[in-house]
Amino acid sequence: MKIGIAITLYDKFDELKILVDIIRSNWKGKYYIAVSSNHPDAQKRMEGIPVDVFIQARDIYWTPGLAYIRSMVNMTCRIQDSLQHSCKLAMTLPVDYVLHLHTDAWPLKESEVLDLVSFMKEHKIMFAARGMGLAKARPDCPLGHIDDMFFIFDTSYVKKVGFFDYDPLDMLPDRLTVHGVLSLLIVSKIGLKNFYLYENHTKQIFWDGQRADPYFERGKPMMFDLQRGFLHVHSQSFPGDLGKNLQAYYLQGYEITKGSAIEPFLQKYLLPKGVLFKRLNKLEKELDLQLRWNGYFLPLERFGRDFHKKKEYLEMPFSKKLRFLAVNTSRVLWTELFGKKRLKAGKYYGLELYPEISVWPRDLGDFYAEHLDEKDYFSKETVWFVKNKKV
Repeated sequence: MKIGIAITLYDKFDELKILVDIIRSNWKGKYYIAVSSNHPDAQKRMEGIPVDVFIQARDIYWTPGLAYIRSMVNMTCRIQDSLQHSCKLAMTLPVDYVLHLHTDAWPLKESEVLDLVSFMKEHKIMFAARGMGLAKARPDCPLGHIDDMFFIFDTSYVKKVGFFDYDPLDMLPDRLTVHGVLSLLIVSKIGLKNFYLYENHTKQIFWDGQRADPYFERGKPMMFDLQRGFLHVHSQSFPGDLGKNLQAYYLQGYEITKGSAIEPFLQKYLLPKGVLFKRLNKLEKELDLQLRWNGYFLPLERFGRDFHKKKEYLEMPFSKKLRFLAVNTSRVLWTELFGKKRLKAGKYYGLELYPEISVWPRDLGDFYAEHLDEKDYFSKETVWFVKNKKV
């Protein structure tokens, strides 16, 4: 079995170098690596990184400060476009299976990747993924939640069904996240009999072994599958160098120490476990105390353990804090009544309260035409809402 690794990123090229080192310098097998990025300087920043192929994804405009709908749609489309490019590029290589990763998603145990592929081959599975799964319905993932990290697919089958042959702007990006789009494509193109959900986000843990609550905590600040060694650290959710310190801790713990990027990274960021955990726990306690002193009276679990989200609240102007508390008060009540109420069978209702997302009786094309800018996209052909706008 030949395995390809499709890697999607925007500007985390330093993390890309470490991920490539993991595969090239620490794994025993031979793997083909395909990379895609939307960053305008990506080609230049890829110089010297030993991947097999690189492709520049299409330019979909996004910058901080865009109006909400335009920002959300453009970011969703940009992520999907780059993901499509990396996976389709990987399928041009002589590989039987492709594993998709973001640059901060690090598989620390090569054997687990090989075991998953062997399971797929033995049981004729065409697409394996993790996530909250197809049993979890929410407005942005109505057919289920599929993680866009660590999914694996059979290249021949995915090519045959044209899994990645779609325009992101056609996939209701004002409503569906990339997780919702993946579940839609699995149901419509892969088929349930060909799909395997290998982890449902209920066994993810934090650095101190505490179990993450998938209701509030998924990708941020981190998630770690201890069984498989699948690590995701969202470094921006940690202040200072703490995110990098944590990444270095896991690399060292799994004896992943070789490579031109990994070796200086460990020298710079590796801390003794006791020192690192003490800093993380001290910061968490300080932020939680500040939240209470700033009038946050709701359960702190709504922040997960995301340091950035907590600091963001603390820095909000007073009027925005009041709005935040008003909205989240209704969410807490809904959650306690319907979201996490435990049944006798030990299960949850799992119903989630979301802001109103319906714009009816307005037409969707008209709604897009008002909130989006056709110049943000790579071609006139893709902006269907212009020609579909009601006149």
